[in-house]
Amino acid sequence: MATSTTARGTRLPPEQIGYLVAGPGRAAETALARLLDADLVRVSRDGLVSAVHQTELGASTAVETFILVNLRKAVRFDAVVRNAAKSAEMRTLHQQLRARGLTRDPRPRLAAWWVFLAIGAVLSLAAFLEPWTLFGAAGFLGVAYWTYGAKPLTRAGRAALKDVTASDRVLAVALEGFRGRIGNQSAGELFGLPQSVVKMLPRKRKRKAGNRGATSAAGCGSGCGSSGCGGSSCSSGSSSSCSGGGSSCGGGGGGGD
Repeated sequence: MATSTTARGTRLPPEQIGYLVAGPGRAAETALARLLDADLVRVSRDGLVSAVHQTELGASTAVETFILVNLRKAVRFDAVVRNAAKSAEMRTLHQQLRARGLTRDPRPRLAAWWVFLAIGAVLSLAAFLEPWTLFGAAGFLGVAYWTYGAKPLTRAGRAALKDVTASDRVLAVALEGFRGRIGNQSAGELFGLPQSVVKMLPRKRKRKAGNRGATSAAGCGSGCGSSGCGGSSCSSGSSSSCSGGGSSCGGGGGGGD
């Protein structure tokens, strides 16, 4: 599975990529996508998610483990994502990304930020005649910087997403969400999920983080068309695999919706 590499050489798994792209909800969708991809959960036609095995074996992250633990009984598709997004495990993931300098607390931009910048610039010029005005200039420029605001992603976070592409169907969900589109089909169709199930999730605006190029270049992005994950083979509960993807569609026997 393709992953992203930051300038520091840090490799990011899809779940973390999903968080950087659109926050905890997208990370939760990505964790669920990975479980579907590994045939650890299935989704019924009416949107109920259930675990294939009553065990946490196979989970690769704490968020995935949380999802499996809470699937002792079938749970609505959107509730699975919502509960995982609000979990303590997701908060831990947020703290990890922040500790690595990939995210930060966002600040809104104030409309009057440029006023502080202008005053700071004037005081800076006045310092050639009155050096004491440098103190005022530093103060106003500092306020201008703070009121300019800050986006959730740091420069390192944006760099981590720069060259990420939808090279498989899990990354497709990380980048676009189940409701997003990869080429001429939705990411949910790559898992055999009908629109009635996918539309249980709210449509979220993704963060602007540079050119991620979420394309259908490889894996299920291009290998699961009408005869693969998006078509009748999964819808009928088939266990056939996605061409080129190497993983079966959205759960066998009732997992194809």
